[in-house]
Amino acid sequence: MTRTDGPNPVLYTRNGFAGRTATLLRSQYSADYTRVKGSYAPRIYNLNDLDEAAFNDRRAMPVSIMNDGTVSLEIAYRREAAPFATRNVLADEVHVVLAGSATLETEFGVLSVAKDDIVLIPRAISYRFVDIVGELREFLIVTENELNFAMSPGLGPLTRMDAAAPFPDPSTRTGEYETLIRHGDQLTSVFTDYDPIPTISVDGNRLLAKVNIHDIRSINMGSGLLVPPLIIDDATARTQIFDLSARTGDRPPIHYNADYDEVFVYLEGPGQFGGITQNSVMTHTPKGFPHRGPVENVPEGFRGLLIETRATLTPTAAGHEIGRLADVDEFAVHPSAAQSV
Repeated sequence: MTRTDGPNPVLYTRNGFAGRTATLLRSQYSADYTRVKGSYAPRIYNLNDLDEAAFNDRRAMPVSIMNDGTVSLEIAYRREAAPFATRNVLADEVHVVLAGSATLETEFGVLSVAKDDIVLIPRAISYRFVDIVGELREFLIVTENELNFAMSPGLGPLTRMDAAAPFPDPSTRTGEYETLIRHGDQLTSVFTDYDPIPTISVDGNRLLAKVNIHDIRSINMGSGLLVPPLIIDDATARTQIFDLSARTGDRPPIHYNADYDEVFVYLEGPGQFGGITQNSVMTHTPKGFPHRGPVENVPEGFRGLLIETRATLTPTAAGHEIGRLADVDEFAVHPSAAQSV
């Protein structure tokens, strides 16, 4: 039911947090709607509902939930090491670990990864996960644009960043090895009589690193609004990843984001984010769709990520299976979700 409380301020923004803004004062509560007819609509995805059978094969690749051909949001489950290394030659990949732990082996070194780690793997770097404990569940942001960490440890929000360590004993592996080259929607296998991953040493820029969401300090906003900490960015600001965890301050206003699709991924509580109480739930609000979002000042605390992208994301077949129409005031399933969208 449409709310009648007002007047209600509505914020209109260009270029996300960085562009021109204007504020409307409206009698209507613009974050309410009764139903949607058509495909351009906000949705909520419980990523836990994805059919696990899709990952039974050791050769299973990540499953895309939403994409537009340049940016893809994907899920990967892995219970044992894949029989190949992977090299994405057309896109950078951000791996967010939702559950489990593993060792990530790459040409630029080795990282131990565990829940709530955020790992940036630049394009054309071969990698594989080994020594998997439990079920390694990951959320991937895959984009054609070059991504970089936007923060360094120190006086800012980030307290720690882990760089890849040298590869241990790189000369001991023999036999035939497969590297699976990912080029868009296609895959090509390259075989060698040596392990293509181990490297004796690395010099130059630090290309492979990770941060953990718990190593980012919460922001005490006081009153008013403050931009969430930017974790990962690209030079064109096409795709940005922010820490959107519990923080003090006023509830955000109703908002038109004219240029960015907004994706929120709830990593963990114990506090809830509006109607979201379960780990690994994702919401998507397409650009230009008025929304408000829940209170972020949650005393119990929660951790989550906000992804803003200029891409126009649409659900894949897998996304349609688990996606439901979303309320954009509290981000729960919309009351009309049973109707055709």
